[in-house]
Amino acid sequence: MSERRGFFRRVSGIGGVRRMSGVAKDGADFVADSASTLKPRRFDRRGFFGRDHDGGIARFRQMSANLSAADIQNAHTGWSNQKQVFAVMGVACLIMIPLGFVGGFITWYFLIGLLGAALLFGTRAIVADFRAWQIEQGRFAPPAEYLNDRLPRNMQIIEKD
Repeated sequence: MSERRGFFRRVSGIGGVRRMSGVAKDGADFVADSASTLKPRRFDRRGFFGRDHDGGIARFRQMSANLSAADIQNAHTGWSNQKQVFAVMGVACLIMIPLGFVGGFITWYFLIGLLGAALLFGTRAIVADFRAWQIEQGRFAPPAEYLNDRLPRNMQIIEKD
């Protein structure tokens, strides 16, 4: 019995098999850990419709207590500028699609890349606009209130209790 174990131990040392099996085990553990951390969280209804009883005013005042009015204005200007830049980049990606067909240089990969980039830039523009809107409001308002303020009247979100 000990001869067989010794044989396998010697064979596993050849070519770094033992080391590679350790690497494979570590890789499998990493994949299992990352799969649990990358799993999307459940939709938090309280987070979307607001969890602060005062609409986020006290939390905003607490977070901005150490900031001057100029700092807050600079933050608002920064978020507004980011919104404009991301919106222009998203529109530029969408404009490149028909130009690519006319110019004949569009491929499926390029088309998917342009659509993905436009989606990414559009999402970033919405987030930057949301942050600028929160500074304008002077409170950490929930996304539902932001959408009700920004969307047309016939598309607004209605909360059913």
